[in-house]
Amino acid sequence: MSETIIVYYSLEGNIDFVAKNLAEKISCSNVVRLETVKAYPTKGLFKFLHGGKDAMKGFKPELKTALPDLSKFDIVVIGTPVWASRPSAPINTFIEKCDFSGKKVFILASSMGGSSASTIEAISSEVTKKGATVVASTSFVNPLKNQEKAKAAIAEFASKVN
Repeated sequence: MSETIIVYYSLEGNIDFVAKNLAEKISCSNVVRLETVKAYPTKGLFKFLHGGKDAMKGFKPELKTALPDLSKFDIVVIGTPVWASRPSAPINTFIEKCDFSGKKVFILASSMGGSSASTIEAISSEVTKKGATVVASTSFVNPLKNQEKAKAAIAEFASKVN
């Protein structure tokens, strides 16, 4: 049996909702929510400007959360909101600092309505360079506002992870 870990960053709770529901569906107790030392704004224009700028520049903020040792896991699920068509900056930090050699990676992305394709592609590219195999990915649009639809998609994705 493979050991699975879910690592994610969630600013407004959308990916938190997805990650926790997925963990329940696949009976995963290894769930890590990344937090930054300096919190990102959660309201107004600054939320979009600050987060989007950091994502576009590939910024890697300092994390308050201790990074997990991935050596005991075969499967790594990465969850991120989409910021300016890119992964959130805290996910950049996680990917840069962890060893993905031999890992099977699954990717979750959540947007406000735009495409998640370039975000998923960016994560796939980076973890593949670090020795991982990307097995599957999925994206959500406002899962907190569309909970039943999101739960159905999570259940379908869970069958791929299992």
